[in-house]
Amino acid sequence: MPASIFYFHVPIGVKTNPTRCNFQSYDAVEDCECFGHSNRCSYIELLNTVICVSCKHNTRGQHCQLCKLGFYRNASAELDDENVCIDCNCNPLGSESDRCNGTGFCKCKSGATGSKCHLCLPGYLWDNGCKSRVCDDELLRCQNGGVCVNNVRCQCAQGYSGLLCEKVRCDSEAGCGSSDSAQTSVPSSVIIILLMVLLLLSSAWALTL
Repeated sequence: MPASIFYFHVPIGVKTNPTRCNFQSYDAVEDCECFGHSNRCSYIELLNTVICVSCKHNTRGQHCQLCKLGFYRNASAELDDENVCIDCNCNPLGSESDRCNGTGFCKCKSGATGSKCHLCLPGYLWDNGCKSRVCDDELLRCQNGGVCVNNVRCQCAQGYSGLLCEKVRCDSEAGCGSSDSAQTSVPSSVIIILLMVLLLLSSAWALTL
């Protein structure tokens, strides 16, 4: 049974006065108990079953004994109470859905907590949902002149990138001008010079023949 479906069991010895719908057809009288949440019933001949129709007060089921999805059972209310089903009221930004369990706790997204997923775990901050803390200007500082924005991101200075602005951004085709790029350009130029020398030597050798 899904966690969001709850049956309202009638305690032993407790008398109730549910709404009853009497059917005089089918050569029998059938009673439909709706606990005051409906005054309409329907007989399903194939199943030989009478069910409540158009359950109100956020209830559903054969006898209006279930809570609609997104609602849970109010343990302090009587079965025929209009407030027998309570809205889960899950935070749409912190929870995975609008459904909750039998105690009203919603299923939270990563970083969120609380019965309604309206709070953040340590290390997370609320920003249209719980987001991981990136910087705090204390232990987690943005580097190279970056500015910490709402503790969730670093706004990097021009020429830098990365989570904490720790990387040098290379926008030009020639690269960042680092020692590595300079070293890689030397061998290619040497090869070109050597090829030119070889061509000149081969031409001079051909003229002596």
